[in-house]
Amino acid sequence: RFKAERLYLVTMDTGSSLSWVQCRPCTIKCHVQPAKVGPIFDPSNSSTFRHVGCSTSICSYLGRTLRIQSKGCMEREDICLYTMSYGGGWAYSVGKVVTDRLVLGGGETTRTTLSLANFVFGCSMDTQYSTHKEAGIFGLGTSNYSFEQIAPLLSYKAFSYCLPSDEAHQGYLSIGPDSSGGVPTSMFPGTPRPVYSIGMTGLTVTVNGEVRSLVSGSGSSPSPSSLMVVDSGAKLTLLLASTFGQLEDAIIPAMESLGYSLNTAAGQNQLCFLTESDRQNYLQRKPPPPSNWSALPVFHISFTLGLTLTLPPKNAFYLDDILGLCSSFARDDYLESGYQILGNLVTKSYGITYDIPRKQFRFRTGEC
Repeated sequence: RFKAERLYLVTMDTGSSLSWVQCRPCTIKCHVQPAKVGPIFDPSNSSTFRHVGCSTSICSYLGRTLRIQSKGCMEREDICLYTMSYGGGWAYSVGKVVTDRLVLGGGETTRTTLSLANFVFGCSMDTQYSTHKEAGIFGLGTSNYSFEQIAPLLSYKAFSYCLPSDEAHQGYLSIGPDSSGGVPTSMFPGTPRPVYSIGMTGLTVTVNGEVRSLVSGSGSSPSPSSLMVVDSGAKLTLLLASTFGQLEDAIIPAMESLGYSLNTAAGQNQLCFLTESDRQNYLQRKPPPPSNWSALPVFHISFTLGLTLTLPPKNAFYLDDILGLCSSFARDDYLESGYQILGNLVTKSYGITYDIPRKQFRFRTGEC
């Protein structure tokens, strides 16, 4: 620990099996951290910092869980290594597996704190991450060295969060029991990854009053192809190619009727649109937001136990500074075992509780 505890702002990620922060010495590549997220972690200032050895059960477990391709070890120094990749490999963190004392909370809006000695995390010395706005990742997945590390400190094994709809609203992360209620839906184990999955039973889009069903199903035990990994660290919601194809057929004509045309620069895995004015000023100015968000197609996602989310327009679509108005749904060619991903854009403003003992999610509308 430091003589005085250092505060670091990190991105919470329910799809991540290991937490990590950027560390000194950054031997390969680290991005510059904004002052508000804290300085790059310097282990030499901590008296409780330790490296994890190559022959430890921790190193062995992470090697299996993270599917590290290399030896995962600096043999001469006896230091366990890790690699974490995100998306199609465009983002990653590589470094040493270490331990130190962790304190959760302690910020201006936090009433209570949790303290854990020998917290296992990654000391990143080669980082490529998209936003460059965080000190690292706080893993809330289901592996032994993500949420499970802090679970023994809790009176009830659960956590809740709300990702704010915009900068004018404030989100939160709450760890422990939650009494806010909400509409429940089943939680399924993720395989082969240690993640949380939700069972999608329906996806519809309403265009000019006409409802089109893109996914339909029923039952409390969905097939693997209808499961979605709930990933708070992923921006987009990823759909199977067959479902995304139906989405294209429904959305493109609808957007054309509103004066938009497809921006092919987005590639085949995304749907982004520009107006004629946007095209005339392409790359010279940021595309302006729609004059009427409510005119856009309306999406409904249904899950097991009868939960249906009617997405606000600013959840179903987002404005990209270059590509224009884009759908929050995308196709991914790198899906493993037919799994889809429920990303964070579509769940903005929803309060979500992960109730581990009950194997349930609970959703609350318009919470932040």
